[in-house]
Amino acid sequence: MLLILFPFQVVQACTGFIIGKNLTTDGSTLYGRTEDLEPNHNKNFVVRERKNNKAGDKFVDETNGFSFDLPAVSYKYTAVPDVTPEQGVFDEAGFNEEGVSISATVSASANDDIQKKDPYVKDGIAESAITSVVLPHVKTAREGVELLAKIVREKGAAEGNIITIADKSGVWYMEILSGHQYAAIKFPDDKYAVFPNTFFLGNINVNDTENTIASADLEKTARDAGTYKEVNGAFHIAQSYNPPLAEANRSRVWSGIKALNPNADVKYDDEYFELMHSTNDKLSLRDAMNLQRNRLEGTDFKPLDQMELDGKGIPDKKKADPVYKYPISNPNVMEAHIFQLKDNLPAKTGGGIFWLSMGSPRNAPYLPYYANINNTYQAYQEMSTAYNENSWYWTVSRINDLVAKYPDLFEDGSIRSEIERLETQWMEEQAAYDKEQISLANQPEEASLKATKLSMERAESVFKHLKEIQKKAEDKVVSEYGIKALKEIEESEDSNTEETIRLEDFDYDIALAGGIFVLTVVGIVIYLVKRKNKKGADSHE
Repeated sequence: MLLILFPFQVVQACTGFIIGKNLTTDGSTLYGRTEDLEPNHNKNFVVRERKNNKAGDKFVDETNGFSFDLPAVSYKYTAVPDVTPEQGVFDEAGFNEEGVSISATVSASANDDIQKKDPYVKDGIAESAITSVVLPHVKTAREGVELLAKIVREKGAAEGNIITIADKSGVWYMEILSGHQYAAIKFPDDKYAVFPNTFFLGNINVNDTENTIASADLEKTARDAGTYKEVNGAFHIAQSYNPPLAEANRSRVWSGIKALNPNADVKYDDEYFELMHSTNDKLSLRDAMNLQRNRLEGTDFKPLDQMELDGKGIPDKKKADPVYKYPISNPNVMEAHIFQLKDNLPAKTGGGIFWLSMGSPRNAPYLPYYANINNTYQAYQEMSTAYNENSWYWTVSRINDLVAKYPDLFEDGSIRSEIERLETQWMEEQAAYDKEQISLANQPEEASLKATKLSMERAESVFKHLKEIQKKAEDKVVSEYGIKALKEIEESEDSNTEETIRLEDFDYDIALAGGIFVLTVVGIVIYLVKRKNKKGADSHE
């Protein structure tokens, strides 16, 4: 009964990364994120037009009432929103017309003692609003950090979050730690980072105001909460603000660090993991894509979602399993994106390229987009919350579901191989398109038309190809297991079933207390009803 009354929370298990340009094969900066929540959760890719706002216009987050006074102009930007704005816009990632990009957010949460001293604010800013508020209203990445910091100081934060904001000068990494505390750094060009749902900032130099932005009471709040900790003789933010490291975060940060540098000096059972790491190898865009597709390859572990397929039962996260771990590429991934920032590309193109895999990239391609496109392909804009054959997300979701449920039929890896072949082709073609955009730097309208035409034609061709892949996969499953097998996939899509893997420990004390409270209330109600009935019976005698 208690389990019905108080179900487990479902994790918001995003994983972000940054690779500085000094570590890449082509000198580009790479950063991005997998957006994770649950299967069967449609996403769109859209262009939000530049707007002139009237005095008094506000952005209002319908999920919690947070509001933001809009300036005179909201810049044009690209976004990857949810299809249920009444439950939150969640624009998540994109470029604006000034060449600023953002990925928001990787969810995280402060420990209980910190939250008692500086609790999250119910109507403060949350992930659902961050991209919509910041991206259309800043001209530089630093302005984005400063705007967000100002909002957190004055209105508070509804939750903890990690945000990456970039422009042609580099990437800022920001942590919103508690209700009013935050810290951000300009990420160095000679480091890389992988960060799932926990805080990672360690020792920062608050006096280096060119490269650091932090709240005034960052250290004081930790001292007042009794959680202040030092590492190497200096205040360590993550160790002071974090709860104990969750197993699902441990598995993703460790495997991510090792994926980008197999020789990294980290062990799975390390007490904690620092944000920044180095490697002597040069990393490529393909390495970044492989990171977001990582399912613990090259380790002694297996993906947690494979546990049931192996006949080992449904994963139980009340305790860590010695073999099965939660991977970066998991069934909860709804889309994955990579920003490839290039010094030679004009700011009006975004200063780089947005590589988007709608749906999990496990069996779906990353397509490249410039910031100056005027529209997106219709399949990216289908708003359905259940399977829709005209939707990019739902098409990819179907392909991924078929491959995941019937791995024996797709063990040759032909779908993944075909997708990677297409990606390699686009990477090779990109230099010519970059050259064209550079040549049109003084003709922004023409550059925009060219970028839009290119992206529309490519998307149309790829979507048709994905439908062919889907049809072949469905035919293969039906041929082997009958039409019932396909119907089961369809039913799971229509039911909006959430992923059953539980990634947060169940709090039995809270559940027990809550359960006793509910049972007490029920008991009182029953007593009162019986008493009323008795009085009614007496009155009729």
